[in-house]
Amino acid sequence: MADEFRIEGCHGTIAEQKDEAFYDDRSDASDDEEKGKIKFPARLYGREKELDSLKKLYAGLMASEVDDRDDKVLKSQVVFLSGYSGVGKSTLIKEFVKQLRGSKNRPNKTNNNNNDSPIFYGAGKYSEQNSASSPFFAIIEVLKTLANELSEGKDSSDTATEQREKVRESIRQSDLIGPEKEGDLILRATFPVLTPLLDSCVVADDKGANEDLTVHPTMSAIKECTLQLLCAICRALDNPLIIFLDDLQWADEASMDMLNVLLTSSELKNLMFTCAYRSNEVDVEHSFCKLMDNVAKGDESVEKMELFSLSPTSITSFIADSVKKEEDTEMKELSSAVYQTTMGNIFFTKQALEELVRKNILFYDMMCFEWRWVVTKVELANNMSADVVESVLGKIRYLPEEIQELLSLMAYIPNALDVSTLKALMCRDGVSYEERQVLDLLQQSSDEGMLLLVSPNWIFAHDRIRQASLKFASEKSGSEETLLHISSVLLAEGSDREWCQYVAVDILNSLPVEKTDCNELVKLNLKVSHLARNSGALGKENVLVHKGLERLKAAGMTWTKDYYELTRELYDALLVSEYSSGAYDAARVAIDEVVQNAKTPDEKLIAYTHCVMCLMSETSEYGRGAEEGLEILSKYGFDIPLSPTKTVMAKEEMKYKLALRNRSISFLTTLPIQDDSLLALCQQINICAMYSGKLDVMKLLNWKIIQYVLKKGSISSNLAPILGLCALMYVKLDDVKRSNEFATTAQALNPRIRDDKSNYVQSVMGVCYAMCLLQPFRSLTDPFLQSYKDFKLMGEVEMALNGLNGYAQCFFGAGCELGPIIESKLLVVEDYCRNLGRQSSLILFSMFRQFALNLRKHSDSPSKLVGEAFNEEQVLSELEGSAHFQTLRDSSSLRVQLAFVFWNEADMIDLLKILETYPLQDQFVARLHNRLAFTGLAAFAMCHRKDCASYKALGEKCMSRFKFLSKNGSVNARPVYLFLKSMKSPSRDAFSKAIEACAEGKFVNLEAMVNERYAAFLREENDEAASNDCITEAYFLYQDWGAHAKALQLSKDHSFLKKLRRKTTRSFAHTVGSNNNTATASVMSAGSDDPASKKR
Repeated sequence: MADEFRIEGCHGTIAEQKDEAFYDDRSDASDDEEKGKIKFPARLYGREKELDSLKKLYAGLMASEVDDRDDKVLKSQVVFLSGYSGVGKSTLIKEFVKQLRGSKNRPNKTNNNNNDSPIFYGAGKYSEQNSASSPFFAIIEVLKTLANELSEGKDSSDTATEQREKVRESIRQSDLIGPEKEGDLILRATFPVLTPLLDSCVVADDKGANEDLTVHPTMSAIKECTLQLLCAICRALDNPLIIFLDDLQWADEASMDMLNVLLTSSELKNLMFTCAYRSNEVDVEHSFCKLMDNVAKGDESVEKMELFSLSPTSITSFIADSVKKEEDTEMKELSSAVYQTTMGNIFFTKQALEELVRKNILFYDMMCFEWRWVVTKVELANNMSADVVESVLGKIRYLPEEIQELLSLMAYIPNALDVSTLKALMCRDGVSYEERQVLDLLQQSSDEGMLLLVSPNWIFAHDRIRQASLKFASEKSGSEETLLHISSVLLAEGSDREWCQYVAVDILNSLPVEKTDCNELVKLNLKVSHLARNSGALGKENVLVHKGLERLKAAGMTWTKDYYELTRELYDALLVSEYSSGAYDAARVAIDEVVQNAKTPDEKLIAYTHCVMCLMSETSEYGRGAEEGLEILSKYGFDIPLSPTKTVMAKEEMKYKLALRNRSISFLTTLPIQDDSLLALCQQINICAMYSGKLDVMKLLNWKIIQYVLKKGSISSNLAPILGLCALMYVKLDDVKRSNEFATTAQALNPRIRDDKSNYVQSVMGVCYAMCLLQPFRSLTDPFLQSYKDFKLMGEVEMALNGLNGYAQCFFGAGCELGPIIESKLLVVEDYCRNLGRQSSLILFSMFRQFALNLRKHSDSPSKLVGEAFNEEQVLSELEGSAHFQTLRDSSSLRVQLAFVFWNEADMIDLLKILETYPLQDQFVARLHNRLAFTGLAAFAMCHRKDCASYKALGEKCMSRFKFLSKNGSVNARPVYLFLKSMKSPSRDAFSKAIEACAEGKFVNLEAMVNERYAAFLREENDEAASNDCITEAYFLYQDWGAHAKALQLSKDHSFLKKLRRKTTRSFAHTVGSNNNTATASVMSAGSDDPASKKR
């Protein structure tokens, strides 16, 4: 025998190795070991500590749900799990879920008994090929799993069925994502994988409810709807939901944006969110690292865990179990060699062992029925690849050609693939396959540990296997033809699967220019960019538009005759994308390109409009925006001077009236609606003119707009928000009649423009602000709250917060009932502001919440804004300039109301000194109303003091405002005006009229205060009985308002109140007249069993 076939140090000699099958043909063996394949044990090694930690976190989450008291429930438990590739992160979570599901010793959500309710689990994994991935890649996988499990699922037990019905009912009850609601449509459009779950929630009465409603999802809308979906699911489940996202170092921008909301939301409870990432691929500048920092800020429900490689002992145990041997000296020699190469990485360890088997270094001895190796430790190490990808690559090279082809094709695609798509991919170059043949190849690949079946799709078993397959594919000749084949198959398959189009365009963009059809590829980039925008993935949209332009430029086709329309469409998409992303300089470059090359004025309108919008958004240069906007409008026949004279104003007003021909402005609602980009430009210029105080310019512009639409015979959806702005303009000019006329016309147009969400909501907002002049505050709270929700969905943060500010001001001004509901709403908004870095808004809404808390809960200093939500002194000390000026105005406005309610004269005087320095004007009617009402009341309350006599003039200024509005029909102003009159000139008649007006307008807060002040007046007149009756009525009215701290103060000051209960529900306004008769309060003695005594 030749010496080269002799191995020194071995027990015996091995034969010449022609190939593996020659000397070890075990193809007919039924057992893996007899076939020469190593079989790895399924159990987890060396992770007992980490498993225990996860179980304790889950148990803590369950315990917090059991102990659900007030606000003491933990938020969702977040776990950040780090470790190198192949260290076993996903295996750990799978084992954790497996053990949880197998355990019956779990506390129930409502008691501590064992429960058999199912634990629902969803997992998703990001791909290294993130440029080819659709937005929310792994999140979609999670939602798909949950949708399938919650609509049907494998578990058909009674408890599982009950849980599914609870989830469906929870979704049905949602105002946002319930069947046929806007959120339902947004979720279906963005995540088609949710269709089974959302369809299961539909009942017969809901079908077709919103057939005509169309949606254009924004990222904000997608985030909010996804959040509310998870809230609805988690709220219904007995056991906390578990979500696992893997390889977040490769997550796309849209997913990061989504996770920032989900992981920080105070609304989302009963959920364990585990986020795994490769610690060696994430540095401090990585977007995921920044996300973790943001989520972990002061949050005790966030846990960080790091997985290290397994210890030599664990690796020895694993290998010993794999080869079914005792952990003796010989075994430790093998494990030591393997550990030296793999350093305890479990995936690498498996690949190394398989490599030793392939090279017949580790083999199953058919004679002895055991695994053996007959080489030294050094030779063991020399026969293992130093790199895991190279080890897997070596394995691929041993596989049959058909499996190599299958793996090569799958390597270019990040998504899981079904058999039919794989069949289409495999059929090429004249070779055809049946599905059963492809399925057989998939099964063989699975047997080799290369692929996994996640029914009905197939995926790579590990990222390193994909990397090795991709490397193998790139080494083959004809890779460009392969990529063209893959892209053509995906485009043919992708008519109803968006991810196919994302992958196809990414593949085609990677090919040389000469390999692709320029025209078709540019159109595909534009098409997929629209898909990305509709999914809220503005970053991906921007990349795709740039890719399309790069192709056109590389081909030298931009602005040429054949490509003119396509070029213009690309640049319009680019400038919109850059503006939406906040890249204003880049947007201006695209704007200049369109302005210089577009042929007609109409083709330049989108660019001109965004030119004005850039000035507003980037630097808030409203004056300059108005100036440049008017210059642009002059190109379209709108000649409007920046500083119009009275003569010009008079002439233009005459033209405007002639155009109307004695018709009301409401005539505009009869005109048909058509798209008009010029009115979109006029809308932006109106905003600039409004915020720069150029009201005469606004008047001129809107007179010309109305003349323009009357001449044209049609309007666009932009006209409604323009009319809303006009209404606000007349509010500023104190022209109540015209403000109401324009507001009601805009309101009448709104139902016709509902499909244009942006203009619809802007119009509603303008109408709400304007109608604060005349309409009851109480009737405007819901529209303001809805505008907040709508703008939030649209991503218009500033407008959303303005809407919520309007809601809060109207809520407090109307005297709506205080309590945990309003406080929880404000708390959610505080989270929203905090996540977006909106510090000024965060301060405002925290201030509102503290105001409500002071009225509702006892405090030693109720007229000071200091407590769990807000600390005025601390906040003001950290502010300066205009921020300090505005915050002091807002806090003083709330505090003067508290000082008046709790009758703290010292604080009223101090606050009047502050408030008298502020102008008695504000474009926000409700905010001005609340400030002037209590400034005036406090001023009249204090002006009787010698050192405060000057405040009488301040009170009269405030009162004149409410007198003017009352004469013009304001239902909000009249009770305040009469209250002010009673404080200025107290009398029985004055107080009685004020009480009656408050009761009629349902201002329970003011009615309570007037009664209390009337009681003080009657006491000074020595009418103790009537005074007590007034105090009694005030006491119950304060309770109705929810101002329990004030009611408690009254009960301490007037001991007789503790012995009384309410007898009837009638207001004291109907019992106290203007004569001298003693009024009788509706009370009865304590201990009465009259059921009516407990309600007003």
